Amino acid sequence: MAVEPVSSFVIFPAISMGIVIGLVELAFVHSDEQGMGWLKHGLHAVIVAMVLVFISMNISFVSNLAGYPLEENFYVNLGVRILLGLVATVKVKAAAAIAGKASGIGEKMGHALVVGALISIAPYAWPFIEPVLPGFLKF
Repeated sequence: MAVEPVSSFVIFPAISMGIVIGLVELAFVHSDEQGMGWLKHGLHAVIVAMVLVFISMNISFVSNLAGYPLEENFYVNLGVRILLGLVATVKVKAAAAIAGKASGIGEKMGHALVVGALISIAPYAWPFIEPVLPGFLKF
């Protein structure tokens, strides 16, 4: 049985998955950059993750909004999601490099790759996560 990603315009799944992935990144920042004000440095992670997950889950809407409508095609959608995952990985490493340049502190590459992969697979993971949510969270 093949899993289909979310195919229509979605708001709540993108927000909730973005928050979860942002909190995962925040936990990684806490473990990798202890003692340097990790909360202040890592708080942007939740917002950026929400934006990237929103784009990943609403590729057609965002591409039309940007003026470059993409063809609804599995390979195009997958390519855009992989590109978003790479952008997220680079963003995580760049933010860690800016904050920890002098002290050698930075986010581990494995942690950055996990965040990028989670953003890429968010639309495919949502059909598995949504049935487990309590009723008041489904809207």
